[in-house]
Amino acid sequence: MVICGQIRNVVHIVHSPIGCAYYSWDYRADSRGYCFTTDLNEMDIIFGGENKLLKAVLKVIEEFKPDAVFIYETCSSGIIGDDIQFVAEKASQITEVPVLAFECAGFRGRSQNFGHKIANLCLFKLMLDGERNAIPNGVNVIGDFNSKDAEALEGMLRRIGLNVVCTFTANATIEKIRNMKNASLNLVQCSRSSEFLAKLMEEKFGIPYLDVNFFGIENCCESLRRIAEFFPTHSSVIEDFIDRNLRRIEGKLREYRKSLEGKTVFICHGAQRVFYWIKPFEELEMDIVGVATYFSKKDDREKLLRMLGVPVVDNPSVDELEEMLLDLKPDLVVSDDKIRHLVHKLSIPFLNGRGQGKAYVGFSGFLDFSKDVYETVNTKIWTLARRDRFWN
Repeated sequence: MVICGQIRNVVHIVHSPIGCAYYSWDYRADSRGYCFTTDLNEMDIIFGGENKLLKAVLKVIEEFKPDAVFIYETCSSGIIGDDIQFVAEKASQITEVPVLAFECAGFRGRSQNFGHKIANLCLFKLMLDGERNAIPNGVNVIGDFNSKDAEALEGMLRRIGLNVVCTFTANATIEKIRNMKNASLNLVQCSRSSEFLAKLMEEKFGIPYLDVNFFGIENCCESLRRIAEFFPTHSSVIEDFIDRNLRRIEGKLREYRKSLEGKTVFICHGAQRVFYWIKPFEELEMDIVGVATYFSKKDDREKLLRMLGVPVVDNPSVDELEEMLLDLKPDLVVSDDKIRHLVHKLSIPFLNGRGQGKAYVGFSGFLDFSKDVYETVNTKIWTLARRDRFWN
């Protein structure tokens, strides 16, 4: 769902008992389309659920007329050996609608990043149809899954004269994904799995890629100038765009810095995302006092320790996380919603770092982020909530 949930006009079928579909829309609130489960029961587990799955695929195509259907394997269907690839191919032949099978049961790989790679590889197959027709100044943004961030990035890139072929996968469609092979450059933002897709496209279509980061002022300026090196005819336009935006936001950012200077922040995110947060908080003159990562590698944690010199833990339990927060007493915790309630119970200001419902990338996005940090930290409720044993 991380990779595929934002693609428009797709029906998602989780081939599983009903409980396995719980996280489909609950975790990704900005997901689009419909999601169903085949609701495997005891008889299906014994005798197999392929016929049930095929009927479900044909029914959703008849009812919803989607551009594609995505089938997801789960632990249950993986263990009993249901051939979801065969079902997908058969359904595609019958209906002439693309049906993709994501063979990614929950026990596969050491981390969720392996599942991301499987999803990217499966979607990459859509690009193999038809000939490549290069689009002048065409770019793909790979690795952005927030629809508002994608809209902001597309608008910014168009203002400097680039043609955005596809934002993968926020606001993407099946047709846009097919056309990704027509871009001149891939802009890779976010994770290792995004780079994996960019390398596949470089090998198959000869499309080069740049690692970019549009979160934070310095990161955004640096990324835009790297794009200017690739499109030298756009250099003056990009420099003018940077100068105008810096002048526009500097006054308001100065006000926020006065209030936030010296405030402390604890970050709890995927390792790659944590690295992207470091420079923006430095720009707000805030101090990072602790980090919790998910699915990080040993070299990621060692690099964070060298860069920050603060406690770094991976996959902490709720008790471990609570102990760290009570010890560090940060002025702000930035994470996704999975730990929001714990943080609020400890009377600590919390901000969803994914910016659900709004954009945090680009110049205007960083100004909005700074405003949200300022308002979250300075909300008066925290001085009342801290009159308890945690803050004695």
